[in-house]
Amino acid sequence: MNITETEDQRLLREAIRIFVEHEAPADRVDIWEAEKTYPADVFLALAQQGYVGLPFDESVGGGGYGAVEMAIVGEELAKPGLDLAGGYGLTVFAGLNLVRHATAEQIDRYIPAMMRGALRFALGITEPDAGSDVAGIKTRARAVQDGYVISGQKLFTTGAGVPDTVIHVLARTGPSGRGRDGLSVFMVPNDAPGLELRRLDTVGRHMLGTYETFYDDVFVPGDALIGAEGSGWDVVTSSLELERVFAAAQCAGAARAVIDLTAEYVSERQQFGRSIASFQTVSHRLADALVAVEAARLLSYRAANLVEAAAPGANTEAAMAKLAATEAFQHASELGMQLFGGYGYMKEYRIERHWREARVTTVTAGTSEIQRSILSKDLFRGRTLA
Repeated sequence: MNITETEDQRLLREAIRIFVEHEAPADRVDIWEAEKTYPADVFLALAQQGYVGLPFDESVGGGGYGAVEMAIVGEELAKPGLDLAGGYGLTVFAGLNLVRHATAEQIDRYIPAMMRGALRFALGITEPDAGSDVAGIKTRARAVQDGYVISGQKLFTTGAGVPDTVIHVLARTGPSGRGRDGLSVFMVPNDAPGLELRRLDTVGRHMLGTYETFYDDVFVPGDALIGAEGSGWDVVTSSLELERVFAAAQCAGAARAVIDLTAEYVSERQQFGRSIASFQTVSHRLADALVAVEAARLLSYRAANLVEAAAPGANTEAAMAKLAATEAFQHASELGMQLFGGYGYMKEYRIERHWREARVTTVTAGTSEIQRSILSKDLFRGRTLA
């Protein structure tokens, strides 16, 4: 497999680096994170410069690019701050799910607005008693004249409070009980009557905000349903492999930023008359962390190539990349905090923000435990490398 970038891919990486340098450098991300500010102008600029439309088919006005290009964008956007890549990916993946299952009328209504930055998407899946166990979802959508009435509660709906956001809500339309059958997805504007949003006080990832949402007989018209009734599981998982590739690439990018930040600090920090980088116990630990990050990065691009080719085993490779990159990011940020010493525990130093951002990555988009379950099942079935 050739992992060398094409000229177009090289130019894309250079362009997104320039975008980040001018629109969202790390010092500005520090401010947005501290002030819990959503940088609307930055996300609007991403849309206006064509990045939101990047992976969509040209038939709907997109760029027609694939998983490798998405990995490049995710990696570079995450270097100054994970929420930049997260906010971008959240809308893009929900939009891809929509296009794959929507009617022509739904596509015409939502996708052009999304691509020009006038509309964003959020995902309402997790509930108090249904996290990794999606089959346990209890939120219900009851059919009424001209539409549906949604009742229930969701947790951890990231970005739900951002203006002009439509939440893709997974709700049960079939019989009460457990199971993936009978789940459906509905589009609910975040200002719909009967919808209450409560921002959660999270450890990190403060630019977008994560919300608990309450649906008190929220009415949506019939055309708010994405796909057929009962197809909700297929809708919310239709971009899952690409989402995990993107998550892996963004964590690899963020982890490399942590390595570089820490290397700069230990080169300057003096103890016992010399820089602490000169001590082998410091430099070798950073070298080991770098190897883990670069290995995860290469796994991310291998998975991206397989997903793009729709190759057998792409799901396994995406799970492997997601597991490796998120855990490498966590390890790098823990090491950074250790090597920064007491200064790392101060808000004045950026390493603590990376540390807080890293902590949730092994939970979101499928926990590390879920990824290991995927890998172990394939292993014992006699999986071979693609």
